[in-house]
Amino acid sequence: MILLNFAIVFYKRHILLYAQFLFIMKKNILSHSVIIATVVSMFLSSCATIVSGGAPSITINGNVNEPVNITTTKQTYPGVTLPAVVQVDRHKLDGQRIKITSENYTFSDIILSKTVNGWAFGNILLGGIIGWGVDLGTNCVVKPAQTVFDVQPQPKK
Repeated sequence: MILLNFAIVFYKRHILLYAQFLFIMKKNILSHSVIIATVVSMFLSSCATIVSGGAPSITINGNVNEPVNITTTKQTYPGVTLPAVVQVDRHKLDGQRIKITSENYTFSDIILSKTVNGWAFGNILLGGIIGWGVDLGTNCVVKPAQTVFDVQPQPKK
């Protein structure tokens, strides 16, 4: 009889612990699901930042037979040959100048202009106000209007 009572108590306790374990696991799975869904929606709702985040690249083509120095507001590129790809500052796109110099040639400055980045509208479609704020903060709602430039070197006099 004592053994039977012990077995019943042990069995009830085992079932109770198992039920508590299942409840905790279910709760953890739900909380993990909520966290994963939140992170995924934040990433999906900041479309422009994900797709075109970072510094925009500008390609400069030109027919010159000597190395040139290219200066942007982000970086200086000494002794490069054309064509060259340079990075520009995303936060100062409109009116930003790219200056090209060389020993024997002069170049006109490249002046950038901006346009709306189509990926920014992904936030409107997905309803992500947080993502729109992320895109505004990273200035990914705009992009350079032109990313390839052909420069014409003029011999120095």
